[in-house]
This record gives sequence, C-alpha cells and structure tokens, in this order.
Amino acid sequence: MPHFDTNPLQALTLQPGDAEAEIDLRGLDNQTALARVAELLAQDHQDGPRSYRLSFDPARGDGTETLFQPLGRLLLQARREQRLQSCLPLADGAGYFIRFTD
Repeated sequence: MPHFDTNPLQALTLQPGDAEAEIDLRGLDNQTALARVAELLAQDHQDGPRSYRLSFDPARGDGTETLFQPLGRLLLQARREQRLQSCLPLADGAGYFIRFTD
C-alpha cells in the first residue's frame, strides 16, 4: 500500500479557508442564528461573495442542541431549491461551508 505524507484527497475538497466571507453565529440563540442565515439565503448574490463559512458554537456535551441539525436542514432545503451549489459541514462539526449557485 502506498504511503502519502499528506492525504491526496484533501486537495479535492473545499476547505474553510476557501470561503470568500464568514458569518459568525457563535453566541446567538438558534432562532436568531437561523433567521440571519435565512436572510443571507434570500439575498441576491450576483455582486457579493459567492461562498461563506458559517461558524457556530460547538457542542458542549450537556445535550443542548447545537445549530448543526437545524441549520443543516435549512441549507439542504436551499440546495434542493437550487439556491446553493453546495453546503458541506466543517470537519470540526461547528460550521458549514456554503457556495451559492452561479
């Protein structure tokens, strides 16, 4: 089996640093954070950034729901409606990378 110093598949994936802009949802309650993302999804993105990193608070281990699932559902719906080209969770589980359709 070949040995690679770095994972060659890493170059094929989108990285959080590839985002043109970031929206920081940390510290916001879920309802406010979801409303902010819904507003972003409703905007026309022809002239502004085409990709975003959405960051939110990581799981605390106390069973409190994070934004991961509700935000994921919102983003998947936007993808089904062809407003988003992609929506991928970040490796740390505390954010998403989204890219708007052209």
